[in-house]
Amino acid sequence: MGQTISEKILSRQAVDQRDVFAGDRVDVKPNSVLSNEMLPMVSISKFFMTGAKTVNQEIAENMLIILDHGGIGTTDKMVDLHQMSRDFAKEHNLMLDDAGSGISHVVFHEKGFVKPGYLVLGTDSHTVTHGAFNSFAKGIGGSDLVELMVKGTTWLDVPETNIVKVEGKLPENVYSKDLLLYVNGEKKMTWSTDKTIEWKGATIHDLSMEARLTMSNMAIEQGAVAGIMPHDRKTDDYLKDVPGDRESLPVKPDEDAQYAETFEVDATELVPVVAAPHSPDNVHPISEIGDVELDQVFIGSCTNARIEDMEIMVKIFKQEIDKGNKVKPRTLVIPGSAAVGLEAAKRGYIQIFMESGAVWSYSTCGACYGGTQGRVGPNMTALSTTNRNFIGRMGGDKTSMVYLSSPATAAASAFAGKIISADMLN
Repeated sequence: MGQTISEKILSRQAVDQRDVFAGDRVDVKPNSVLSNEMLPMVSISKFFMTGAKTVNQEIAENMLIILDHGGIGTTDKMVDLHQMSRDFAKEHNLMLDDAGSGISHVVFHEKGFVKPGYLVLGTDSHTVTHGAFNSFAKGIGGSDLVELMVKGTTWLDVPETNIVKVEGKLPENVYSKDLLLYVNGEKKMTWSTDKTIEWKGATIHDLSMEARLTMSNMAIEQGAVAGIMPHDRKTDDYLKDVPGDRESLPVKPDEDAQYAETFEVDATELVPVVAAPHSPDNVHPISEIGDVELDQVFIGSCTNARIEDMEIMVKIFKQEIDKGNKVKPRTLVIPGSAAVGLEAAKRGYIQIFMESGAVWSYSTCGACYGGTQGRVGPNMTALSTTNRNFIGRMGGDKTSMVYLSSPATAAASAFAGKIISADMLN
């Protein structure tokens, strides 16, 4: 019987080297491991409770800790947690990127920890982002990380797989975020619960790697444990400049692999959309939502804050600045990593954003989850390029309204003061 991409990767990383299929439970060794503030909040104390003295050597060599949620010196608690992380990393010879270096799901692959065919495990649900590189990338809990640090292995259930096949050229001003949100709206957040999503079709191969990263990032908002893109030349070209010498192990599904469901999309029929409060699957064409006045526009997060996103936005910003316009609501732009911020500076993007009246900040998860920077309050309405708009997201309450969109829609809306698509700007 043929295997899906997930089944092939989990078979290769199985401790007992057996072929596994959906429904099996398997002990695995990951190729790389990601952690963040979950390490000091949950895992360090539990690690010492096991009686372990040192972190498993193989895990230590392939693990990166990225302090991305707590910001720089924002609260006494975060200061203490970050110092605990530094001390633990130093004691156990673990690699650590400090607060300000970037959001983990951007930094991790920038640093060369992800290659095609890898099993990537991380203590954050959006670890699924790295499936864009033809890997099986999954979020795990703090206790799972303890097991990895002590034993070097953990167990996983082998998931069933859904297919999304996309054909046709995306229309102008329609981006991969619109495509992803469209699928969410049609299939809802539970359709791939505990399953993998494999993306395929000519449209997917036409997308840039950064556009694919946006889509894999939101696999978890489709209920999926992983969102895997096909391997192609674009995958290899994107990874050419990452550091290290980790081996690429690309995977294709077998022709007779078994799938749970196939959903087909005609990309030519898509339009700019938003996810309205309070769910990423409450999706509507922008032309149908009416006048939604905005108190804040947030452009950032692990979903849409890479240099390609900045490039898309800056064209709109420059066009409006040349007309003498400035952003109307409070507008916050946060790059996905320090490397993205540096590249934006070299290209002159930061000057353009700031000339518009937008606020530019160092790289952090803060605004997205409602921790630091860009929090919304009661009765405020925000448009965000993030991945979630549940009640309480971005720090709000049930009266706070958060909409999700592509960077192009966010940029256009910042100048309009209300939600519009880029083709609706005068």
